[in-house]
Amino acid sequence: MRSGKIKLIWSLSITAALLVIVLQGYWLYNQYRYTLEETANETTAQVLSAWDDYKTWQKARLKTHRDNLKSYNTNMNQTSTIYLSETEESITDWTISIHTIKKSGLKSGQIPVDSMDKSVKKVQNKHILDEIEKNLSLAQSSKMPRKDSLRKWDEKIVETDSLLVNTFRFKTAENQNLIYDAVDLFLIDLNFPFRKSTIDSIIRQKTGYVPSRIDTLSLPADSVLWQPRAMHHLSLAGPSVTVDIPYNVLKRKVATIVIPVAPSHILKTMAVQIAISILLVLVLVVCLLLQIQTISRQQRINELRQNFVNTTIHELKRPVQTLKTIVSFLPRSSPEEKAMLDDARIETDNLTSYLQKLREVNQAETITGSLHLSYFDFSALVKDCIETIQKNMDRKLPIESDFSATPLPITADKMIMGNIVINLLENAVKYSGEEPFIQIYAGIDENRLSFSISDNGIGIAAADQSHVFEPFFRSKNDYVASLPGMGLGLSYVKMAVEAHRGTVEIQSKPNQGTTVTVKIPQQ
Repeated sequence: MRSGKIKLIWSLSITAALLVIVLQGYWLYNQYRYTLEETANETTAQVLSAWDDYKTWQKARLKTHRDNLKSYNTNMNQTSTIYLSETEESITDWTISIHTIKKSGLKSGQIPVDSMDKSVKKVQNKHILDEIEKNLSLAQSSKMPRKDSLRKWDEKIVETDSLLVNTFRFKTAENQNLIYDAVDLFLIDLNFPFRKSTIDSIIRQKTGYVPSRIDTLSLPADSVLWQPRAMHHLSLAGPSVTVDIPYNVLKRKVATIVIPVAPSHILKTMAVQIAISILLVLVLVVCLLLQIQTISRQQRINELRQNFVNTTIHELKRPVQTLKTIVSFLPRSSPEEKAMLDDARIETDNLTSYLQKLREVNQAETITGSLHLSYFDFSALVKDCIETIQKNMDRKLPIESDFSATPLPITADKMIMGNIVINLLENAVKYSGEEPFIQIYAGIDENRLSFSISDNGIGIAAADQSHVFEPFFRSKNDYVASLPGMGLGLSYVKMAVEAHRGTVEIQSKPNQGTTVTVKIPQQ
């Protein structure tokens, strides 16, 4: 295998391995992001569930212990005027007044019901109702702002010796259920103030995580949060979930709960996927290393083979040449001796030809980087090759060409191009039987030399045509098997043509001859 192909295989293999590793890493990253998002959504749902449980519990406390809580009265007024905002939403004006009795000398949130007799209770209740009616009249008789001058959120606190009146006026598109829920949250916070430790314990039971931080804050006058809001911070380092809970909507009080999402939990969830990915990458790396090792071993074997062939050819050339010289000078005293010596000469010529082709094929594998390009006439080169073939055949062969008077200047390695033509002519003569007829066509078109050599020989079977350019391949045809040869001619032709960045094609049908076309680009 040529070093250029080995480098190409190594480059492609390493590139493919890196690409697979990158794609695998990208897939794992997306899986991590997806699992992180799913875990964040699950954590958010658990926090919201904990908040719902907290509200349900506090509302139950408010209902069960109503007699022991601060007495209060709520007046909710929803105006009939409905405005249409720019976002095509129905905007409603709300006025909410919450009246709470102040009781000094008692623990906050309690009235000593058991210590009161019925008459005292009656007097107290009448006093309460009178105070509520008085403050309601004050609230209703006060001048209310017009729609254009009304602020988004208006809060007024009126305090007397015995009453505390919180009046809220605002415009909102939220439905009535949220308004009623906001009133309940106000009453809950009034009687059972919000405690971080309480909500922390409920969240811990739901999620199994310990919130990293719970902060309380009051929103500005122009901002209100009606429902919980979740934000996911899904960075690779320190992912977390932040949930803002409005525990007192009317007072715009919000609890911010931050819960970290442990990467170890995510990785534990993805343990199977990570293990499979690592296993696939390891298998890929091992296969790549084995491939590189195999190619390197093959390259060393190829170098040893080339050195062995070159040494063998070099050692055999001299004794073969000596044998040919001796056969040429032996006396031919009788017809039998002459025939025997002629056979010996032919066989030594065949052996010399085999060694020459073996040397050419051996050198062709490294021919790409050792071309000696020159500018010459291809027509003259073909004529010289034809004369060489006819001298070796000891007879004139019928070879027809269409460029005898037309010079074809090209740039290529002249010696190698001569070897290509001679190999193709030898094959055409060898497989054309007793009466060969060979045609040679050549021309330059679109900066490309194109020439073909056709014969009227036995042809090549369709099943063999894809293998004829392989080294040492010979057809199983009986006639081909009876002829001398090693199956190296066309293999050398293909390697030599590819060294010139050209192409070689073959067209053949059994008993209808063969045409080999070579195309060499010209700059």
